[in-house]
Amino acid sequence: MRVPALAPLLLALTLAVPATAGPSVTIYTHDLGFVRESRTLSVRAARDTLRLEDISTQLDFSSVRLAPASGRLRRLAYRWDVATGDGLIEHARGQRVRVLSRGDRAVEGTLLSADGSWLVVRTDDGGLSTLSRAAVEAVQLAKPSGALALRPAIEAVLEGAHGDVAAELSYLTGGLSWTAEHTLVRTGETRAVWSAVVQVVNTTGRDYVDAALKLVAGEPSRAAAPSPKAMPMMMRAMTVGAAAPDDAMSEASFADYHLYTLKGPATLRDRETQSLVMIDPRPVTVAPRYVYRGDPRGVVSQLEIVNSEKDGPGVPLPAGRVRCFQADDAGALQFVGETTVEHTPVDEKRTLDLGYAFDLAAERHQLAERRVSDREREFDVELRLRNRKPIPVSIVVEEGLGGDTVLLKQSHPSTRKDSATLQFRIDVPAGREVVLTYTARQRW
Repeated sequence: MRVPALAPLLLALTLAVPATAGPSVTIYTHDLGFVRESRTLSVRAARDTLRLEDISTQLDFSSVRLAPASGRLRRLAYRWDVATGDGLIEHARGQRVRVLSRGDRAVEGTLLSADGSWLVVRTDDGGLSTLSRAAVEAVQLAKPSGALALRPAIEAVLEGAHGDVAAELSYLTGGLSWTAEHTLVRTGETRAVWSAVVQVVNTTGRDYVDAALKLVAGEPSRAAAPSPKAMPMMMRAMTVGAAAPDDAMSEASFADYHLYTLKGPATLRDRETQSLVMIDPRPVTVAPRYVYRGDPRGVVSQLEIVNSEKDGPGVPLPAGRVRCFQADDAGALQFVGETTVEHTPVDEKRTLDLGYAFDLAAERHQLAERRVSDREREFDVELRLRNRKPIPVSIVVEEGLGGDTVLLKQSHPSTRKDSATLQFRIDVPAGREVVLTYTARQRW
């Protein structure tokens, strides 16, 4: 598989990452990782065939690169004979097998062929037996080949080298992902504290010990999806405590993405989810906002933030979930809502939807409609907004008005959010109700 869009990115990563005792692992957000590690090849002949084990079960073989310090690489192959039961049976063709079927039936002989429906076995008396795959319960190999690859491995043929040869191995793989989990703790009406961790998932079938870990925020394109030879497995997820603040990540722009680097080595164990500190707690300024869109569930509670150095956090924020907490009267933090945030560069504004405000109520009624012509109508709308909070609030009312619509009368001034949405900003005093009315003419 060709991946031209990723090639410059991977080349830059290879040049930028210094050699370390452990592997260098760069993880993207959607089931993609780039692994680069040092290997020692023990060469014992002028032309030698070597096996490199301890690799991912989900690697994209077309991306594998092996660069020996001396000698010439002649051949690379991916071997994993027991990746699936079908693969093992395919490998057993021409070998002696014992096939057990339902009803305690056993057939011994040489396996001649196998497909999705039948096995064909030549028995010791020279006869041929066809066995339905649906009835087969077990296939036993009498003498498995010593060359059988029980674990995934890369097979390399090297010429012109001798002794221990240093080499660099790199490949793309599935089974590595990361997501950002943001936390917002409100400390006042317009003040809060923002922090973030990342959750890293490894289901590659191998551990990465003392790895130099980098995370890429962005969406690198790929020419086509890889075809990993992955053995189906159930993921056993484990959550570990977040890393100490000293292990927080540094961030830098990289090509058209953002690259987060963990300070210090990390160990990524197979079938494990880890939580690592990305952003230490930072003060931020928030602006409460309330929006009513005619939803019978009520008024949406929102918080607006500007990701600036002044208002915080002031660093590029990767896309992820945002959980909001606030202290109750006893000082204990309580969960008050969650939403998601897109990749947010510095100085960009984001609006977070946190749920529906309990102490704000709204009702919308269309009072009348008049047909003016075959392609024109007029209608009257009333919206009642009630504030049961002890403080005044401002509620933004958004009305979806499609087609060619003009307002003939309105009780409060309005603005156009876009071609199909009208906005009213209504100030509602504490404990009061405000009625918004308008008459509109719509043509189509």
